[in-house]
Amino acid sequence: MPNTKSIGVAYEDQQLDGAIMGKAGGTAGFYGVTPIVQAAAITAVTNTASGTELATAINALRVALKNIGITA
Repeated sequence: MPNTKSIGVAYEDQQLDGAIMGKAGGTAGFYGVTPIVQAAAITAVTNTASGTELATAINALRVALKNIGITA
Protein backbone atom coordinates (compact mmCIF):
# COMPACT_ATOMS: atom_id res chain seq x y z
CA MET A 1 0.00 0.00 0.00
CA PRO A 2 1.49 3.39 -0.95
CA ASN A 3 2.49 5.90 1.68
CA THR A 4 0.07 8.81 1.33
CA LYS A 5 1.16 10.85 4.33
CA SER A 6 1.93 14.51 3.70
CA ILE A 7 5.54 15.64 3.58
CA GLY A 8 6.42 19.01 5.07
CA VAL A 9 4.04 21.70 6.18
CA ALA A 10 3.50 23.98 3.20
CA TYR A 11 2.20 21.41 0.72
CA GLU A 12 -0.57 18.84 0.50
CA ASP A 13 -0.98 15.48 -1.21
CA GLN A 14 2.68 14.59 -1.73
CA GLN A 15 3.02 10.87 -2.11
CA LEU A 16 6.15 8.76 -2.05
CA ASP A 17 6.09 5.01 -2.42
CA GLY A 18 9.57 3.59 -2.32
CA ALA A 19 11.15 6.59 -4.03
CA ILE A 20 13.37 7.11 -1.00
CA MET A 21 16.58 5.06 -1.09
CA GLY A 22 15.99 4.14 -4.75
CA LYS A 23 13.57 1.27 -4.20
CA ALA A 24 12.84 -0.36 -7.56
CA GLY A 25 9.29 0.25 -8.73
CA GLY A 26 8.73 3.14 -6.32
CA THR A 27 6.51 6.02 -7.36
CA ALA A 28 6.39 9.74 -6.67
CA GLY A 29 3.82 12.49 -7.19
CA PHE A 30 3.56 16.06 -5.91
CA TYR A 31 0.80 18.68 -5.62
CA GLY A 32 -2.00 16.12 -5.91
CA VAL A 33 -0.70 14.44 -9.08
CA THR A 34 -1.11 10.67 -9.18
CA PRO A 35 2.25 9.07 -8.35
CA ILE A 36 4.12 7.58 -11.29
CA VAL A 37 7.23 5.43 -11.71
CA GLN A 38 10.60 7.00 -12.44
CA ALA A 39 11.01 8.44 -15.93
CA ALA A 40 13.47 6.86 -18.35
CA ALA A 41 16.98 8.28 -18.57
CA ILE A 42 17.31 11.44 -20.64
CA THR A 43 20.17 11.34 -23.13
CA ALA A 44 23.01 13.69 -22.21
CA VAL A 45 23.81 16.34 -24.78
CA THR A 46 27.32 17.20 -25.91
CA ASN A 47 29.01 20.53 -26.57
CA THR A 48 28.31 20.00 -30.27
CA ALA A 49 24.60 19.14 -29.90
CA SER A 50 22.30 20.42 -32.63
CA GLY A 51 19.23 22.50 -31.97
CA THR A 52 17.07 19.43 -32.44
CA GLU A 53 19.07 17.43 -29.89
CA LEU A 54 18.85 20.27 -27.37
CA ALA A 55 15.11 20.67 -27.93
CA THR A 56 14.59 16.92 -27.50
CA ALA A 57 16.47 16.87 -24.18
CA ILE A 58 14.73 20.00 -22.87
CA ASN A 59 11.30 18.68 -23.83
CA ALA A 60 12.04 15.35 -22.11
CA LEU A 61 12.93 17.24 -18.92
CA ARG A 62 9.76 19.32 -19.18
CA VAL A 63 7.60 16.20 -19.57
CA ALA A 64 9.29 14.42 -16.65
CA LEU A 65 8.75 17.43 -14.35
CA LYS A 66 5.15 17.84 -15.45
CA ASN A 67 4.33 14.14 -15.02
CA ILE A 68 5.28 14.16 -11.32
CA GLY A 69 3.58 17.48 -10.65
CA ILE A 70 6.59 19.81 -10.25
CA THR A 71 5.34 22.03 -13.11
CA ALA A 72 1.88 22.54 -14.58
